[in-house]
Amino acid sequence: MRTLSDVELRVLDRLLSIDFPRAAELRRQVEHITGVEPNCTCGCPSITPHVDRASAPPAPPGRSMLPVDLLEVGRTDGTPRTVICFVDQDGYLSNLECVYSDDDARDEWPVPEQCAVLVGGDEPGEVAVGLPGGAVVRPQKHGDRWIRCDLSAPGCVGTTISGFRETFAPDGTLVSRRRARTWLGRDRAP
Repeated sequence: MRTLSDVELRVLDRLLSIDFPRAAELRRQVEHITGVEPNCTCGCPSITPHVDRASAPPAPPGRSMLPVDLLEVGRTDGTPRTVICFVDQDGYLSNLECVYSDDDARDEWPVPEQCAVLVGGDEPGEVAVGLPGGAVVRPQKHGDRWIRCDLSAPGCVGTTISGFRETFAPDGTLVSRRRARTWLGRDRAP
């Protein structure tokens, strides 16, 4: 076991920076991590955090995988990495995993400040996105979700379940909202 590194702490802080059910309890647990262990043999930096359970309360019951992902935006040397996090059956942080999709795993975390935070839930789609600059954007119609979210350009372009294409600037300002022509969650050419 070793101590939590600065980049691992920044990754956890960024991942938990937007509110979702159980986020507050998990943020408190981060403050009580006594050490971490590498937990993967593929070459990625994934770790098992050890939380002092006497000092930090458990998170309420819920799904094992958190409804939040950290997505690297604009990686120039390969496929963007994703970071996901799991909670054990007792409600404590149990696995912080760096996912490499199409290229060889490397023992390095993405730069948290260059990542977007995607917040989902029990239903498909995103309910909020934390942009790399810190702004948080949500679908403009209360209760709506994005079925598609494009972060390849600065800012965010999301297509909602209710059928709107919403474009946000990097600072979170709504640039445009227009009716989208969609079919099964994919934009169709006009």
